Amino acid sequence: MSDIAPWFEPGSGCYRLGNWAPGTPADLDAKGKAGYRCVVFCMRRQGLKLSASEVAAPPALAGVVICMDWGNHPHWHAELLGLPGLSKQLVHMHNVKLVRMRGGFRQYRGTEYDERATESWPQTWFCAPNAEAGLAVLAKMMAGV
Repeated sequence: MSDIAPWFEPGSGCYRLGNWAPGTPADLDAKGKAGYRCVVFCMRRQGLKLSASEVAAPPALAGVVICMDWGNHPHWHAELLGLPGLSKQLVHMHNVKLVRMRGGFRQYRGTEYDERATESWPQTWFCAPNAEAGLAVLAKMMAGV
């Protein structure tokens, strides 16, 4: 999955498929326990890097990040599921790598596809414990600190 090896503990964001039937209450409960609760700032738009001010402009997406290996090693899939209920997928990426993890913040890199999966481009997620903490980091980036 990553430059940082996956680990399967509560709150890690890594989820093992196959233990429960998809979409069942047991599956959703297990995803809720495994998921990394955060807000996500998308750092690219159709593959182009955005400035810190452009990243901070739209509201951050709050939810639970789940990374899954669909049995096609080493190609991990990540999705941000909305709270409550984890029933709505807000964003997703393929070929995901966890490239940075520090003090409750994470950075995931992968490939995003259009709705018909006919075009793809690089995507990076900046994940923060909450919107205020994420915006504070982005403000420092804007100031050049």
